[in-house]
Amino acid sequence: MANKVLSIYVGNDAIRIAEMQANGKQAVVLSNAAEIATPSGAISDGYLVDITAIAEAIRTSIFGRGFTAKDVVFTISSKKIASKEIEVPYMKNTRRMNDILVSNSSEYFPMSNSDDYVFSFSVLETLEVEGAKTNRVSAVAAPIDLVKSYQELARELKFNVKAIDYFGNSVIQLLSMQMSEGRTDLVLQIENDATFVNVMRGKTLVLQRSVPYGKNAVINALMDVKKISEKDAKTLLSNETLLDQHVTADEYAQTVSYLVNGIGRVVEYHRTKNKNDLLQGIKIFGEGSAIAGIEKILERELGAPVEHFETLSGVTIRGQAALTAEEVLRYLPNIGAVIAPMNLAFVERKGGSSIGSAEVTKYMIIVFAVCALVMGIWCAVTLIQYNKAVKENQRLTAAIEDIQEVEDIYNDWLRSKAELRTVQNFQLSTYNDNENLVALLEFMEERFPTDTTINDLDAQDGVVTITITSGWHDVTKNELADVLNELQTKDFIADYLVEKYDEEFRYLVVTGINPDGSYEFEREEPEEGKDLGKYKEVDPYSLEEGYEDAVLYMQIQSTYELTITLTNPSIEQRRAEIEAEAAQDAAEQAAFGMDDENAVEEVEE
Repeated sequence: MANKVLSIYVGNDAIRIAEMQANGKQAVVLSNAAEIATPSGAISDGYLVDITAIAEAIRTSIFGRGFTAKDVVFTISSKKIASKEIEVPYMKNTRRMNDILVSNSSEYFPMSNSDDYVFSFSVLETLEVEGAKTNRVSAVAAPIDLVKSYQELARELKFNVKAIDYFGNSVIQLLSMQMSEGRTDLVLQIENDATFVNVMRGKTLVLQRSVPYGKNAVINALMDVKKISEKDAKTLLSNETLLDQHVTADEYAQTVSYLVNGIGRVVEYHRTKNKNDLLQGIKIFGEGSAIAGIEKILERELGAPVEHFETLSGVTIRGQAALTAEEVLRYLPNIGAVIAPMNLAFVERKGGSSIGSAEVTKYMIIVFAVCALVMGIWCAVTLIQYNKAVKENQRLTAAIEDIQEVEDIYNDWLRSKAELRTVQNFQLSTYNDNENLVALLEFMEERFPTDTTINDLDAQDGVVTITITSGWHDVTKNELADVLNELQTKDFIADYLVEKYDEEFRYLVVTGINPDGSYEFEREEPEEGKDLGKYKEVDPYSLEEGYEDAVLYMQIQSTYELTITLTNPSIEQRRAEIEAEAAQDAAEQAAFGMDDENAVEEVEE
């Protein structure tokens, strides 16, 4: 994109517009920028609900401001867009890679109709194992009606759409320009309503997840903890001195617990999958990165130094874009979208003609003359071919009469195979997907932690609904969650979905540390006939007398409501083999020139 383009991001709170150009993947020049509040009710989860109001807001923000570009790149952020990291065989031809993605979309994304989605991808890295090369790819599926709403906005503004990018890809393209090779960093984009967690190994994305907590969640939590107004909560969270004076360490920990724990779970997942790939640093930016005290608690909980992005490497500010370093960071998705955007554009056919009436008349005369000549030649050739066909038909009719008994033998063979398939299909119909329920229960008995509780289990026609509660555990270590992830690898499971997830917290009183480094907790008086009592639980916000200076330890108990669809791979494979045999028989039947309908009727009789 050597020419200037407008990069537009329509967010829930603000619309940001940047005029820029990219020179390859290492340099971006930002020459103009504007920001305006998003019209109330005009956008819902990325969908442009009121296109007219958004278009008018954009016109107002750029009018008379020196914007000249007519080509536009949009960046979309929506929970309706599905993204997944996959591995595909290495290939240089990106068109072929896109064809593979579309043809296998049902395997990558759980959707009822792939025709309702637009697919795209970006190559994260090329891997080579034992001489075989593969591409690790970030694949994206976006609803067509979502993409169309941005194309309609471009038509309303009379702009030409150059690309429509996915928010996650836009951010990663720019982040890759900021990172250093030879180290692994955690990059957090803390926005108002969500936090985007990225693990970067040098300039390569290793893991990308979103946490549904951001700056607004912290503000609301502080309002609940301190019983104060939203204005007062924002004031405290913007000034670390005031925060230290009016909010205790325990109150602050409770305020940011959802945000920090959500990030911690992603980090723990990365550590489980990449045990030798330790985080060497944490970089934060976004609206929520200014929350007072957030650096200290992230560094303490995640065990790596924290720093803010101060400047953006490879980004040059010129012309009328008089932005501070902090303001430029708000345009990060705009900037990243012009580097290497995913192409989520949905192409529709366009009508119309640019040929004049005089040219049409001339072409029609030429076409008519050519057609007349061709028709004359065709008639002569057809007459010759007809005579040959009559003679060939007479010869073949005589030959068929000589081998009539072959057809009877072939029909008997068809009837026998059809009867065999009927018996085979009847036998397969006696199997039920619930037969693999035993395999599921054996896996759960073997792998689930001993303190796991199964609250409810229902199995109907191979669909198992189950409610599971873990034991009390550390907030960053959930053995049950790791085991649940293994369910997706079992061949007797066709689908696995977490319908609901709940968490319950408790605080225990630490009385000492065991030789192995684990904590020892205070217990209640034991019941009659028992050696040990239950752990004593306390409320950290209204401690009993004598526990004001006690060391407290927070634990979490997780409850999952799962829907698991069982399958029998061997039965499905046999059904496929029978269907393939039937298709092969039909092809052979067609090759012999038999009437399909008559043959079927003979078999049925």
